[in-house]
Amino acid sequence: MSNIIRDIKENYLKMERELVTQLNYDVTNHQLTAGSYREEIWVNFFGRIVPKKFNIARSVFIIDSNQNVSKEVDIAIYDEQYTPYIFNYGLIKFIPVEAVAAVVQCKSRNLNPEDLEEWADSIDVLKTSNDSIVRLATYIHIGKLKEDGSKNNAIQTATRPIKILCHIPVDETNTDDSKGRNKFDIVIEAHQNSKSNEKQNKDASEETSYGGNLKITFADNDLFTVLQKYNQADKDDSLETNGKNFEKLKERKIGDYKVGHKTKKYTLLSFIFQFNQILMMINNPMFFPHKAYVDMFNNDIQEE
Repeated sequence: MSNIIRDIKENYLKMERELVTQLNYDVTNHQLTAGSYREEIWVNFFGRIVPKKFNIARSVFIIDSNQNVSKEVDIAIYDEQYTPYIFNYGLIKFIPVEAVAAVVQCKSRNLNPEDLEEWADSIDVLKTSNDSIVRLATYIHIGKLKEDGSKNNAIQTATRPIKILCHIPVDETNTDDSKGRNKFDIVIEAHQNSKSNEKQNKDASEETSYGGNLKITFADNDLFTVLQKYNQADKDDSLETNGKNFEKLKERKIGDYKVGHKTKKYTLLSFIFQFNQILMMINNPMFFPHKAYVDMFNNDIQEE
Protein backbone atom coordinates (compact mmCIF):
# COMPACT_ATOMS: atom_id res chain seq x y z
CA MET A 1 0.00 0.00 0.00
CA SER A 2 2.82 2.42 0.83
CA ASN A 3 4.21 1.94 -2.68
CA ILE A 4 0.84 2.89 -4.19
CA ILE A 5 0.63 6.08 -2.12
CA ARG A 6 4.17 6.98 -3.09
CA ASP A 7 3.39 6.35 -6.78
CA ILE A 8 0.33 8.60 -6.59
CA LYS A 9 2.37 11.41 -5.06
CA GLU A 10 5.09 11.04 -7.68
CA ASN A 11 2.47 11.03 -10.43
CA TYR A 12 1.17 14.41 -9.27
CA LEU A 13 4.71 15.72 -9.05
CA LYS A 14 5.22 14.60 -12.65
CA MET A 15 1.99 16.35 -13.66
CA GLU A 16 3.19 19.48 -11.92
CA ARG A 17 6.47 19.46 -13.82
CA GLU A 18 4.65 18.85 -17.12
CA LEU A 19 2.28 21.73 -16.41
CA VAL A 20 5.13 24.15 -15.79
CA THR A 21 7.02 22.92 -18.87
CA GLN A 22 3.99 23.35 -21.13
CA LEU A 23 3.22 26.82 -19.80
CA ASN A 24 6.81 27.96 -20.32
CA TYR A 25 7.08 26.52 -23.83
CA ASP A 26 7.41 29.28 -26.44
CA VAL A 27 5.00 28.08 -29.11
CA THR A 28 5.27 31.14 -31.31
CA ASN A 29 6.27 34.77 -31.44
CA HIS A 30 2.61 35.68 -31.89
CA GLN A 31 1.44 36.92 -28.50
CA LEU A 32 -2.28 36.19 -28.96
CA THR A 33 -1.66 32.62 -30.12
CA ALA A 34 0.68 31.95 -27.20
CA GLY A 35 -1.80 33.47 -24.77
CA SER A 36 -4.65 31.32 -26.06
CA TYR A 37 -2.47 28.21 -25.87
CA ARG A 38 -1.52 28.87 -22.26
CA GLU A 39 -5.09 29.76 -21.34
CA GLU A 40 -6.22 26.39 -22.68
CA ILE A 41 -3.61 24.68 -20.48
CA TRP A 42 -5.00 26.46 -17.43
CA VAL A 43 -8.56 25.46 -18.42
CA ASN A 44 -7.50 21.82 -18.60
CA PHE A 45 -5.69 22.19 -15.28
CA PHE A 46 -8.77 23.42 -13.42
CA GLY A 47 -10.98 20.95 -15.27
CA ARG A 48 -8.93 18.10 -13.81
CA ILE A 49 -9.02 19.25 -10.20
CA VAL A 50 -12.49 20.72 -9.52
CA PRO A 51 -15.59 18.55 -8.97
CA LYS A 52 -17.78 17.80 -11.99
CA LYS A 53 -20.62 19.83 -10.49
CA PHE A 54 -18.75 22.91 -11.72
CA ASN A 55 -18.65 24.10 -15.32
CA ILE A 56 -15.71 25.98 -16.78
CA ALA A 57 -16.14 28.72 -19.37
CA ARG A 58 -13.58 30.83 -21.22
CA SER A 59 -13.69 34.50 -22.15
CA VAL A 60 -16.94 35.47 -20.43
CA PHE A 61 -18.32 38.41 -18.49
CA ILE A 62 -19.82 38.26 -14.99
CA ILE A 63 -22.92 40.37 -14.29
CA ASP A 64 -25.15 41.18 -11.35
CA SER A 65 -28.76 42.32 -11.07
CA ASN A 66 -27.62 45.94 -10.59
CA GLN A 67 -26.39 46.09 -14.21
CA ASN A 68 -22.75 45.84 -13.20
CA VAL A 69 -20.57 43.98 -15.69
CA SER A 70 -17.03 42.73 -15.05
CA LYS A 71 -14.05 43.03 -17.30
CA GLU A 72 -13.58 40.00 -19.53
CA VAL A 73 -12.81 36.91 -17.45
CA ASP A 74 -10.33 34.44 -18.92
CA ILE A 75 -11.77 31.47 -17.02
CA ALA A 76 -14.94 31.25 -14.92
CA ILE A 77 -15.70 28.30 -12.64
CA TYR A 78 -19.42 28.28 -12.00
CA ASP A 79 -22.19 26.07 -10.64
CA GLU A 80 -25.35 25.63 -12.69
CA GLN A 81 -27.27 23.79 -9.98
CA TYR A 82 -29.38 26.83 -9.19
CA THR A 83 -28.54 28.95 -12.23
CA PRO A 84 -29.34 26.70 -15.19
CA TYR A 85 -28.61 29.25 -17.87
CA ILE A 86 -26.24 31.93 -19.10
CA PHE A 87 -27.33 35.20 -20.65
CA ASN A 88 -26.07 35.44 -24.22
CA TYR A 89 -25.57 38.24 -26.70
CA GLY A 90 -24.52 36.47 -29.87
CA LEU A 91 -21.37 34.57 -28.94
CA ILE A 92 -20.72 36.70 -25.87
CA LYS A 93 -21.66 35.03 -22.58
CA PHE A 94 -22.73 36.75 -19.38
CA ILE A 95 -22.82 34.62 -16.23
CA PRO A 96 -24.80 35.82 -13.18
CA VAL A 97 -22.50 36.34 -10.22
CA GLU A 98 -24.71 34.18 -7.98
CA ALA A 99 -23.48 31.10 -9.86
CA VAL A 100 -19.76 31.89 -9.99
CA ALA A 101 -17.39 30.19 -7.56
CA ALA A 102 -14.10 31.46 -8.97
CA VAL A 103 -12.73 33.71 -11.69
CA VAL A 104 -9.26 33.30 -13.17
CA GLN A 105 -7.03 35.87 -14.82
CA CYS A 106 -4.20 34.36 -16.90
CA LYS A 107 -1.00 36.33 -17.43
CA SER A 108 2.32 35.42 -18.98
CA ARG A 109 5.66 37.02 -18.09
CA ASN A 110 4.87 40.61 -17.19
CA LEU A 111 2.27 41.97 -14.80
CA ASN A 112 0.70 45.39 -15.14
CA PRO A 113 -0.46 46.43 -11.66
CA GLU A 114 -2.98 48.96 -12.97
CA ASP A 115 -4.61 46.42 -15.30
CA LEU A 116 -4.78 43.79 -12.54
CA GLU A 117 -6.28 46.22 -10.03
CA GLU A 118 -8.85 47.44 -12.56
CA TRP A 119 -9.81 43.84 -13.40
CA ALA A 120 -10.07 42.81 -9.74
CA ASP A 121 -12.15 45.89 -8.92
CA SER A 122 -14.59 45.01 -11.70
CA ILE A 123 -15.16 41.69 -9.92
CA ASP A 124 -15.41 43.18 -6.44
CA VAL A 125 -18.10 45.66 -7.49
CA LEU A 126 -20.48 42.81 -8.37
CA LYS A 127 -23.12 42.17 -5.73
CA THR A 128 -25.20 39.05 -5.25
CA SER A 129 -28.90 39.40 -4.50
CA ASN A 130 -30.68 37.27 -1.92
CA ASP A 131 -34.11 38.10 -3.36
CA SER A 132 -34.81 34.43 -3.94
CA ILE A 133 -37.77 32.16 -3.24
CA VAL A 134 -37.22 28.41 -3.14
CA ARG A 135 -39.21 25.47 -1.83
CA LEU A 136 -37.03 23.37 0.44
CA ALA A 137 -37.86 20.09 2.13
CA THR A 138 -39.34 21.57 5.28
CA TYR A 139 -40.23 25.18 4.45
CA ILE A 140 -40.35 27.92 1.82
CA HIS A 141 -37.08 29.84 1.71
CA ILE A 142 -37.59 33.57 1.16
CA GLY A 143 -34.13 35.02 1.07
CA LYS A 144 -34.72 38.73 1.15
CA LEU A 145 -36.87 39.32 4.21
CA LYS A 146 -38.46 37.53 7.11
CA GLU A 147 -42.21 37.74 7.62
CA ASP A 148 -41.75 40.65 10.01
CA GLY A 149 -39.69 42.51 7.42
CA SER A 150 -36.32 41.97 9.11
CA LYS A 151 -33.35 40.37 7.38
CA ASN A 152 -32.60 36.68 7.65
CA ASN A 153 -29.80 35.69 10.00
CA ALA A 154 -28.50 33.04 7.63
CA ILE A 155 -24.77 32.39 7.50
CA GLN A 156 -24.79 32.90 3.74
CA THR A 157 -26.03 36.43 3.12
CA ALA A 158 -23.94 37.32 0.08
CA THR A 159 -21.03 35.82 -1.77
CA ARG A 160 -18.40 36.77 -4.31
CA PRO A 161 -16.12 34.81 -6.63
CA ILE A 162 -12.68 33.65 -5.55
CA LYS A 163 -10.21 35.71 -7.58
CA ILE A 164 -7.29 33.65 -8.94
CA LEU A 165 -4.24 34.95 -10.79
CA CYS A 166 -2.29 32.48 -12.92
CA HIS A 167 1.12 33.87 -13.76
CA ILE A 168 4.24 32.57 -15.55
CA PRO A 169 7.24 34.51 -14.23
CA VAL A 170 10.77 33.62 -15.26
CA ASP A 171 11.87 33.27 -11.64
CA GLU A 172 10.07 32.72 -8.38
CA THR A 173 8.73 36.05 -7.15
CA ASN A 174 8.96 37.63 -3.72
CA THR A 175 5.74 38.07 -1.78
CA ASP A 176 6.68 41.65 -0.90
CA ASP A 177 6.90 42.58 -4.61
CA SER A 178 3.16 42.60 -5.29
CA LYS A 179 2.68 44.16 -8.76
CA GLY A 180 -1.05 43.77 -8.28
CA ARG A 181 -0.95 40.21 -6.93
CA ASN A 182 -2.31 41.42 -3.58
CA LYS A 183 -5.68 42.03 -5.26
CA PHE A 184 -6.19 38.28 -5.67
CA ASP A 185 -7.26 35.57 -3.25
CA ILE A 186 -5.03 32.91 -4.79
CA VAL A 187 -1.91 33.43 -6.91
CA ILE A 188 -0.53 30.49 -8.90
CA GLU A 189 2.94 31.01 -10.33
CA ALA A 190 4.46 28.54 -12.76
CA HIS A 191 8.07 29.61 -12.86
CA GLN A 192 10.88 27.72 -14.56
CA ASN A 193 14.08 29.34 -13.41
CA SER A 194 17.56 28.12 -14.24
CA LYS A 195 18.51 27.24 -10.66
CA SER A 196 15.67 24.73 -10.29
CA ASN A 197 16.42 23.20 -13.69
CA GLU A 198 20.10 22.82 -12.85
CA LYS A 199 19.18 21.22 -9.53
CA GLN A 200 16.80 18.83 -11.27
CA ASN A 201 19.36 17.74 -13.86
CA LYS A 202 22.14 17.39 -11.32
CA ASP A 203 20.13 15.25 -8.89
CA ALA A 204 17.85 13.48 -11.36
CA SER A 205 18.50 10.10 -9.74
CA GLU A 206 18.00 11.35 -6.19
CA GLU A 207 15.08 12.66 -4.16
CA THR A 208 15.42 16.44 -4.40
CA SER A 209 13.54 19.50 -3.26
CA TYR A 210 12.51 20.24 -6.86
CA GLY A 211 8.73 20.39 -6.74
CA GLY A 212 7.77 21.29 -10.27
CA ASN A 213 8.21 25.03 -9.72
CA LEU A 214 4.62 25.83 -8.83
CA LYS A 215 4.31 28.50 -6.19
CA ILE A 216 0.80 29.01 -4.82
CA THR A 217 -0.02 31.80 -2.39
CA PHE A 218 -3.29 32.20 -0.48
CA ALA A 219 -4.53 35.53 0.82
CA ASP A 220 -6.50 33.82 3.58
CA ASN A 221 -5.05 31.88 6.47
CA ASP A 222 -7.84 29.81 8.02
CA LEU A 223 -11.22 28.31 7.10
CA PHE A 224 -13.17 30.65 9.36
CA THR A 225 -11.90 33.61 7.33
CA VAL A 226 -12.82 31.79 4.13
CA LEU A 227 -16.33 31.08 5.43
CA GLN A 228 -16.86 34.71 6.36
CA LYS A 229 -15.29 36.16 3.22
CA TYR A 230 -17.32 34.18 0.70
CA ASN A 231 -20.59 33.77 2.59
CA GLN A 232 -20.95 37.19 4.15
CA ALA A 233 -19.39 39.36 1.49
CA ASP A 234 -21.87 42.12 2.34
CA LYS A 235 -20.65 42.49 5.91
CA ASP A 236 -17.54 44.15 7.28
CA ASP A 237 -17.76 42.72 10.78
CA SER A 238 -17.20 39.16 11.94
CA LEU A 239 -19.65 36.33 11.51
CA GLU A 240 -22.73 36.80 13.65
CA THR A 241 -22.33 33.27 14.93
CA ASN A 242 -20.34 31.52 17.58
CA GLY A 243 -19.86 28.03 18.86
CA LYS A 244 -17.35 25.23 18.92
CA ASN A 245 -17.63 24.48 15.20
CA PHE A 246 -16.68 28.03 14.27
CA GLU A 247 -13.80 28.02 16.72
CA LYS A 248 -12.52 24.85 15.10
CA LEU A 249 -12.59 26.59 11.72
CA LYS A 250 -10.26 29.25 13.10
CA GLU A 251 -7.85 26.51 14.14
CA ARG A 252 -7.89 24.80 10.74
CA LYS A 253 -5.31 26.54 8.59
CA ILE A 254 -5.05 26.32 4.81
CA GLY A 255 -1.41 25.43 5.34
CA ASP A 256 -2.54 22.29 7.17
CA TYR A 257 -3.50 20.82 3.79
CA LYS A 258 0.03 20.75 2.39
CA VAL A 259 1.53 17.45 1.26
CA GLY A 260 5.29 17.13 1.61
CA HIS A 261 8.12 17.63 4.03
CA LYS A 262 11.17 19.81 4.42
CA THR A 263 13.08 18.35 1.48
CA LYS A 264 10.26 17.75 -0.98
CA LYS A 265 7.08 19.64 -1.85
CA TYR A 266 4.02 18.37 -3.69
CA THR A 267 2.50 21.74 -4.52
CA LEU A 268 -0.04 20.55 -7.09
CA LEU A 269 -1.32 17.73 -4.90
CA SER A 270 -1.53 20.16 -1.97
CA PHE A 271 -3.48 22.68 -4.04
CA ILE A 272 -6.08 20.08 -4.99
CA PHE A 273 -6.89 19.54 -1.31
CA GLN A 274 -6.62 23.23 -0.42
CA PHE A 275 -8.74 24.62 -3.25
CA ASN A 276 -11.44 21.99 -2.99
CA GLN A 277 -11.66 22.50 0.78
CA ILE A 278 -12.20 26.21 0.14
CA LEU A 279 -14.88 25.40 -2.45
CA MET A 280 -16.65 23.26 0.13
CA MET A 281 -16.88 26.28 2.42
CA ILE A 282 -19.05 27.92 -0.26
CA ASN A 283 -20.43 24.63 -1.54
CA ASN A 284 -24.04 25.82 -1.47
CA PRO A 285 -24.37 28.44 -4.23
CA MET A 286 -26.71 31.38 -3.84
CA PHE A 287 -30.28 30.53 -4.78
CA PHE A 288 -30.91 32.37 -8.01
CA PRO A 289 -32.80 35.67 -7.47
CA HIS A 290 -35.08 35.54 -10.51
CA LYS A 291 -37.11 38.60 -9.47
CA ALA A 292 -33.99 40.74 -9.09
CA TYR A 293 -33.00 40.08 -12.69
CA VAL A 294 -36.57 40.59 -13.91
CA ASP A 295 -36.49 43.98 -12.21
CA MET A 296 -33.15 44.76 -13.86
CA PHE A 297 -34.51 44.11 -17.36
CA ASN A 298 -37.78 45.95 -16.66
CA ASN A 299 -35.98 48.98 -15.24
CA ASP A 300 -33.91 49.15 -18.40
CA ILE A 301 -37.09 49.02 -20.50
CA GLN A 302 -38.55 51.98 -18.59
CA GLU A 303 -35.45 54.04 -19.34
CA GLU A 304 -35.83 53.56 -23.10
